Amino acid sequence: MTPLTLSSSADAPRQAARLVARTVRLDADTLARMPGGISALAGDSARVWMHPSAQLIAHGVAARLELPHGIEGGVAWIQEVLSSIGAADAVGRPGCGPVALGALPFDRTEPAALVIPAQLVGAAPDGTAWVTTIGEGAAPAPHLERAEGHRRSPDSFTLKSAVPHDEWCGRIAHAVADIQRGDLSKVVVARAVDVEANRPIVVEEVLRRLTALYPSCAIFHVDGFLGASPELLLSRRARAVSSHPLAGTYAVSADVDADRRFSEVLRRSAKDQREHRFVVEAVAAALAPECASLDVPSEPSILSLRNVMHLGTSIHGQLKEAAPDALTLAARLHPTPAVCGTPRDAAEAWLGAHEGIRRGLYAGIVGWVDARGDGDWFIGIRSATVDGARARMVAGVGVVAGSSPEAELVETQLKLQAMLAALIRP
Repeated sequence: MTPLTLSSSADAPRQAARLVARTVRLDADTLARMPGGISALAGDSARVWMHPSAQLIAHGVAARLELPHGIEGGVAWIQEVLSSIGAADAVGRPGCGPVALGALPFDRTEPAALVIPAQLVGAAPDGTAWVTTIGEGAAPAPHLERAEGHRRSPDSFTLKSAVPHDEWCGRIAHAVADIQRGDLSKVVVARAVDVEANRPIVVEEVLRRLTALYPSCAIFHVDGFLGASPELLLSRRARAVSSHPLAGTYAVSADVDADRRFSEVLRRSAKDQREHRFVVEAVAAALAPECASLDVPSEPSILSLRNVMHLGTSIHGQLKEAAPDALTLAARLHPTPAVCGTPRDAAEAWLGAHEGIRRGLYAGIVGWVDARGDGDWFIGIRSATVDGARARMVAGVGVVAGSSPEAELVETQLKLQAMLAALIRP
């Protein structure tokens, strides 16, 4: 089947109505017999979403959803397209039936696209598993095939900072000066590191390592863009909505008692608390108009990962009747001060003038939305873009009044370890 190409034209739902989706339950033993379970299906060409709340492995393309003007051009039409596809769903879980998934850029105006997969295998936390197939006129029979794993991994690597350390620290000092002058309150500055290997990087192996290293994170892969994001931008299940913004970082050690002390240092840091509050207030302000109720804790908690800990605030709400779908809500939140800064316009202008790299999908949003409007969207951090034997890793830091360029450089190095540990196995 030739994939449909759809955009925000009024004709898109009519074209989508040519498609038929069929979701059937998979026997519990079907995935259990595969070494690694559902992840065994995650070959280099698969689009992958692995998180404790939902696991989705997608192959092929039934329709490509073009966003020529990026998120800024509007995404609400995608829900109408999904709802126009004829669906026979024997399972009825979030992620069943027609689903749009993928990654969208940091820059709201950058052209982008999502896909409706031709086949999607899903699994819920309780072990319920399913497969959805989509075709024109009739849904094809499902085809489950374990990813081949005979490719040799690279064993030699070179790393190079895209910008020398001294130059990058100079940019941080410039940002601090602009903040102290009152031009803006916070800006998130990214740093890129390029990796070159002696053989093509094996994506499925990197995904397996990320899953083992960061089981609580969202493990994703979309056309070479992959990572393990700890930051939930937005999750929607019926009228329940949640977000878990992160900002404020400290290193994690191998000593439990030391980490307990470090967490208290992070909690009491005026700089980190200020940085975190900017993000929480922005997310709450964007969600409040759509919510009948919204719970925003007054103090953050600590989210501890393998190599870093963050201040995090778990926000929960109940949406009003007829509230937007998960993607539309996520697009309204993006980019938050966690990855851009505040005020948003001033931070975006500063980054355009001084950051010196093209972010692409880094710090954009990655996830999925189904025809019910349910879905999960995480921020595309702790990530890399892989192209054959090359990869670019990017990490960012929030700069506020009082930030130290040298300390911010160290923070990027800590964050880059998340991908280094999965990409590089000499």
